[in-house]
Amino acid sequence: MNKEGSKVSPSTSAERNDNWYYRSDSISLSRPESASSHSSITPYEVKSPTNTATKIKCIEISRTEREISRKREVIQSFDEIEVMHSDGLGNTPQCIQEMIKKRQLEEELETLEDRLLTIGICPLMDCQKLHTALINTMDTDKQVRSISPTDDDFKTVPARKAAKIMKSTELPEISISNKFKDLMEIDTDNNNSKTEETKIQMPAINLKIDANYNLTLQEINRLYPDTQNKLVKGFISIQATSNDHRNSIIEYLKNNNKEFVLSEAYADRPLKVVIKDLPVEQNKEELKQILEELNFKIVRISQLKNYRLKTYHPIFLIEVAKTNNHLNIYNLKTIKHLQVKVETYRKKNRAIICYKCNRFFHTA
Repeated sequence: MNKEGSKVSPSTSAERNDNWYYRSDSISLSRPESASSHSSITPYEVKSPTNTATKIKCIEISRTEREISRKREVIQSFDEIEVMHSDGLGNTPQCIQEMIKKRQLEEELETLEDRLLTIGICPLMDCQKLHTALINTMDTDKQVRSISPTDDDFKTVPARKAAKIMKSTELPEISISNKFKDLMEIDTDNNNSKTEETKIQMPAINLKIDANYNLTLQEINRLYPDTQNKLVKGFISIQATSNDHRNSIIEYLKNNNKEFVLSEAYADRPLKVVIKDLPVEQNKEELKQILEELNFKIVRISQLKNYRLKTYHPIFLIEVAKTNNHLNIYNLKTIKHLQVKVETYRKKNRAIICYKCNRFFHTA
């Protein structure tokens, strides 16, 4: 009961007792001489050295993990290096500096990871920061790299389940031979020394078919047995083996009043070109004289004509004999101080006609 005579509740008395306990505890801690009287009571505020070292280790692990995460984020931000390499800018000073910075950060990251492995797992059992996740991952990676093949999983196979040992059979050597070696006449020793003579194809003589053409061919074959006769586009093509035989056959046909047309050899055919952008009234003789002064051998000059409108085109067909410089005609740029174009003559894809005998496939 208090001074007024009222009763005190049990909870109030309990609180007073608790306050007295803490008050006495604080007094004992503040005075050294009273510590011996309360040695059995362990104070809550006193921290042991082991507990402090454990917390310091946890703080160091947290700081190292944050530093590792920050380094990784910075390294992942170096995406410009790959873009520069793909664009062909890998040797530029900017790209080299970025690569050096990235390499330095990677070395610092490796140092931090080694430090974290050295510290080990957080010793606090109730730590909520999950320090062990990164360490376990790093340990697993190193364990995977360090695993070497062993014979622990080797199992002996029973003899009845083992594969049979096959005897090695030696296959006979296959003889390879060329069945066509007798048909090949190749002399490798004399191949470089001997030069093959190229056959010069003689221009054909085109004989007009008449009633007695067979007698004419018999006489030619009797005189020159090596000649070849072939029917080509309504004419008999007589192919001689030499230039002398060809001249003799021509002389024979002239003496017997036979109609024939001579084909020109490719080497004897003139080069046909057209000259454009000249005036329509250009004199052909004057043009021939100008070209001959430039050391070109001109065979013929003709001006192209529109037969339907009976008008001339400003295009001149030039036939140039094949000499040492006949191809230089394509280099002409100006004639009479006028710019001109020299192009190859493009023949129309139709049958030509001879205006002398009114027959096709040849000209007079």
